[in-house]
Amino acid sequence: MSKPLILKNGKKINFIDKILDSFEKIGNKLPDSVTIFFILCLIILVVSFLCNKFNIIAIHPVTNDMIQVNNLLSKENLKEILTEMIGVFQNYPPLGVVLVAMIGIGLAEKSGLLESLLIITISKVPKYTVYYSVVILGLIFTGIGDAGFVILPQLAALIFLNLNKNPIIGILLAYAGAAIGFCSGLFISLNDILITSFTIPAAQVLDSTFLRSPAMTIFFNITNGVIQMFVIAWITKKFIEPRFPPLTDQEDNYNKSELKIDEKKALKYSGYSLLIYFIFIFSLTVGKTSFLRDSSGSLISTKAPFMGGLIIIMTLAFLIPGIVYGITIKKIKNDKDIVKMIGQSLSEMGGYIFIVFIAAQFLNLFSKSNLGIVLAIKGAEKLSTTGFSGIPLIVMYIFLVGFINLFIGSASAKWAILSPIFIPMFMLLGYDPALTQMAYRIGDSSTNMISPLFPYLPLILAVCKKYDKNFGIGTLVANMIPYALGTLFISILLLICFITLNLPLGL
Repeated sequence: MSKPLILKNGKKINFIDKILDSFEKIGNKLPDSVTIFFILCLIILVVSFLCNKFNIIAIHPVTNDMIQVNNLLSKENLKEILTEMIGVFQNYPPLGVVLVAMIGIGLAEKSGLLESLLIITISKVPKYTVYYSVVILGLIFTGIGDAGFVILPQLAALIFLNLNKNPIIGILLAYAGAAIGFCSGLFISLNDILITSFTIPAAQVLDSTFLRSPAMTIFFNITNGVIQMFVIAWITKKFIEPRFPPLTDQEDNYNKSELKIDEKKALKYSGYSLLIYFIFIFSLTVGKTSFLRDSSGSLISTKAPFMGGLIIIMTLAFLIPGIVYGITIKKIKNDKDIVKMIGQSLSEMGGYIFIVFIAAQFLNLFSKSNLGIVLAIKGAEKLSTTGFSGIPLIVMYIFLVGFINLFIGSASAKWAILSPIFIPMFMLLGYDPALTQMAYRIGDSSTNMISPLFPYLPLILAVCKKYDKNFGIGTLVANMIPYALGTLFISILLLICFITLNLPLGL
C-alpha cells in the first residue's frame, strides 16, 4: 500500500483519501435522487412564473419566432399538469426499455446462467489475458444491463484469489471496466438506445425532422473500448496491484473456478439454444426485403424493425438460454418458476420506477415551460461571445458534465436534465448532436467510479469488505482515481483525434 501521511482514528490513510473524505461528506448531505427531481419540479414552476412575469423571451434562430416562457402556475397549465401526470409517466422513453430488457437479463441472472458464463469465460483464459478479459466483459455487460456491476466484481475477485493475487485488485479492475462501458462498447448497447431516446427529442426542438440511429456514435465507442482495455489493464498493473499484496489469510476462499458437470451440460445446451436463435435472427436480415429491414433495405435506420425491436431481440437472447439453463440444472421445473424469477428481477427495479415517475414529471414541466429552448438560445448567444470554440469548448463541457456527475449518479437522469439545454445550444453553435452526446458520455463515465452517489458504489464497497474489513469508501474512491483520470484523458484525446481528422463518430 502507499505510504500513509496521517493517522485518523488509528487508521492509516493517504493524502488522496483525506481529500476524497471531504467529497464524501459533501455528497452524503445531498438528498435522495427522487427528492432532487421533486425540488427541481418546484424550481421549474417558480422560475417559469418569474420569467413569464419579467417577460423573458428569445428569438428562434431558424424561424425568427418570438419564444416566451410559459407560466406553469397559471390555472390552465396546472390543470393540464395534473391530468397529464399518468400519461407522462407511461410515455417516459427509458421506462419500457429498461423493464423489458430486465425480463431477459433478470431471468438469465436468477437461473445462474450469467454466473456460469462468467466463470467459464474468465477462468479458462491464459493468466496474462485475465486483466483484458475482465475489462472486455465489463464493457459487454454494461452494454446490456447491470451484471457488470452486480456479478462481475465478485467473480473477478474469486479469479484473482485463485491466481494468488489480492481479490480487491480484481474487484477494482471489474468496476473500472464496467464504468468505462458508459462511453465505450463493442456493439450497439442498451446505453446507446437510452441516451439516444433523449438526444433525438432534444434536437427536434430546433430541427423537427432530426432522426438518428442509436449507432450514431458506434465507431467511437468501439475504438475507445479497445484502447481503454489496454489503458485500464496497464493502470491496474502499474498503480493498483502494487498497493494490494496477496492476502496471507485466505479463510474465505470461494474456490469455484470450475463448474459442476450439470452446470457444464446446462451451459452447453444454453449455448446451442443461443446459436439457433442467432441463426434465426440472421435469417430475418438476409435480403433487402427481409423482415428486419426497412423499406430501403437498411438494418440500422430508425425505421428498421431491427433497430426498433433491438431491445426485444436482446431480451430474448438472454431469456431463451436462461430458460434452457434453468431447466437443465432443474432450477426451473415449470412455467411458475420462470414467472417467479422474472418477478423477482423486476421487483428489484422498484426504486428505479419511482425515480422515473418524478423524472418524467420534471421533463414534462421543463418542456412545457419553454425554458429549455430559451436557455439554449440565450446560452448559445453567451458562449459565442466568450471566445471559446472548437476543442476547448468541448473539453470544458466534458469537465462540466464530469463535475455534475459527482452529485447525480444516474446517466439517463442527468441527460434528461442536460440534453434539452446542451443539444440545442451546441446545434446553434454548429455542433452535431452526436458529438454533444459523445462528449456527455465521456464526462459521465469518467467520474462514475469515484462518485459517492453512484448507485453501485455501496455494492462494490461491500464486496471489498469481504476481504478487508477496514476497506472504506475513501480507500475505494482513492484507488479509482487513477482509473478515472486515465480513462478521461484517453477518451478526450481520442475525441480530439476524431474531431481533428473529421472522422465519423458512427453511422
